Amino acid sequence: MKEYSQDLSSLIDNELGDKEVINTVLEDAALQKQFSRYQLIGDVLRDESNVLDLRMDVTDSVMAAIANEKQDNYVAPLSAAPEPEKSNVVPFMKRFGQYAIAASVAGVVVVSSLMVNQGSATDPSVAPVLNTVPFGGAAAPVSLQATPLQTKSDIKERNERVEALLKDHQLQLQTQP
Repeated sequence: MKEYSQDLSSLIDNELGDKEVINTVLEDAALQKQFSRYQLIGDVLRDESNVLDLRMDVTDSVMAAIANEKQDNYVAPLSAAPEPEKSNVVPFMKRFGQYAIAASVAGVVVVSSLMVNQGSATDPSVAPVLNTVPFGGAAAPVSLQATPLQTKSDIKERNERVEALLKDHQLQLQTQP
């Protein structure tokens, strides 16, 4: 029997004009029930099911099933913890295998980095990923005893600009509601 779920969904969405599928749905009771369920799902999803009462009371059937159960005071014995499965691999060989895999990965990383570095050495237009030499060719001094590159007038101008920006910011904060 052909699966009609996709065809039923297309029929509900008015995207199917196949008369054979429509006739099959009209003749088959199971497909009619499935079509009805699809329509109900669509109504619930579109929140058009306010006229339907979808509440179900299953308490009576649950209580009847509980009453029909056998009332035994049988308690299953506590079993010991399951034994761990023994591995066929000797622990030493297992550890050795882990080291071998780690060494293989490290070897691949080293070889691939060497290949990448060789390729960039032949092509000067490609910049290396990690360049530790600055553009000027020499490192700038880092100590506190380095001579300042800015004059006192430059520092004063910078401080005045910062103060002006702070005053402007405070004004904007005061004017905001």
